[in-house]
Amino acid sequence: MRNSRTIACLLGLVALPALAAASTKESCRNMPSKPIPAEIMTAGFYEAHPDMRWRNTALEAYKKREYATAMRDFKRAAGYADKFSQFMVAHMYWEGLGTTTDATLAYAWADLAAEREYYNFATQREAYWAQLSEQQRAEAVHRGQSVYDRYADSVTKPNLEKRLRLAARNMTGSRTGLVTGPLLVTDTKGNDISATVYYDQTYYQPEMYWCDQDAYWSRPMRSSVEVGMPQTAPAEIDRP
Repeated sequence: MRNSRTIACLLGLVALPALAAASTKESCRNMPSKPIPAEIMTAGFYEAHPDMRWRNTALEAYKKREYATAMRDFKRAAGYADKFSQFMVAHMYWEGLGTTTDATLAYAWADLAAEREYYNFATQREAYWAQLSEQQRAEAVHRGQSVYDRYADSVTKPNLEKRLRLAARNMTGSRTGLVTGPLLVTDTKGNDISATVYYDQTYYQPEMYWCDQDAYWSRPMRSSVEVGMPQTAPAEIDRP
């Protein structure tokens, strides 16, 4: 079944990459990408990136088949413009995981996930649409309006951008956000991380962050990719 194969593929590809610089939307989609270094994914990093924080806790719950918890946390990540999480909400409504099966609401979320026309998300949206009746299609379009009102990029991107800018202003106590010299960030386990790596502007400058996501998700994801374990948020982060 194409849907389950697509889900399996995407579950193995959720660690977003980092780009060297921001650019136009079209050029971002053509840039190479690389994973974010695992060592910088500390409690502080997740505090600045709630999209990744909630996506990863949702994935952990999903792989344990704790679907109600996964649905809740995917929706939390969706509130910070995380398209993968929005895609997973659609999948869970379609399959009835952690909720009752709801094909029209699944399509509404799939359409939202495909808002930036990322290939796999747009493909799955069309696959859902093809399986709906004319009545269901009309209902999906109607119900989708309230989903967009709450979770569209125009609403949720500013939520994340506010967190990124706040983190950038607080870098090493400097109001300018300037990081120079051999500064180190020490995590809760006592490990030192280069501040130039930890505070790479790719992760904190909104334009560069969105460019990063465009580069990663725009390309077709191969269905043969092996599903790996998700990155999990550190335990010391309290849930709101």
